[in-house]
Amino acid sequence: MYAFSVLASFLAVVSASPAPMPDGTASVPIPTIGPCTDVYKPHAHIIATPLNPPVGGLQLTYDSPTGRATLTSNGFYSLWDFSNGGVGQQPDCAKTKLWLNIDPVATEYRPLYWNKTQITTNWSASYGYDLVAKETKQYNTTDVFIACLPLYSVVKNPPWYLFLLTPTTVPLDSAPSLKGFDTKSCVKTRLTVEVPTYP
Repeated sequence: MYAFSVLASFLAVVSASPAPMPDGTASVPIPTIGPCTDVYKPHAHIIATPLNPPVGGLQLTYDSPTGRATLTSNGFYSLWDFSNGGVGQQPDCAKTKLWLNIDPVATEYRPLYWNKTQITTNWSASYGYDLVAKETKQYNTTDVFIACLPLYSVVKNPPWYLFLLTPTTVPLDSAPSLKGFDTKSCVKTRLTVEVPTYP
């Protein structure tokens, strides 16, 4: 008899109508339990191309202390969000994303940063294609980046820091945005979104 009462109570809760919202519409319950399925969705790297030394094949990621976009041998293997002109990296089962942003202040050799807020909305990106910064009032459409090593590093294999290359007559060694970087190490590259695979 007790078991029947418990079952009846459970069924009453399950079949109860959604509570009305203040505006009179019914709210739809959102499931809050169950396994995350992100790990089963297609993932991809964004890699430096062409596949020539010294940066070819390295993967897009970030420098944790500064949020700067970098290339390393162990980058994001991730879900990507290319909506609204953005490039968003979302860790599996995480609620927050990191957005790839172009420094809006620098006038040449524009540093790339990751941030929880999407600032840059002029990216053109999709799986299997190069990452492109579309034209703005400050620069023309470009798909060329430069990658530079820091001038001083305490690690054996430092990451390569990324900058958007826009037309400029300023020499590398005179650019304020490249202060602290070994400008002799800088190389041009493109960033290609791999065709996604399933983990």
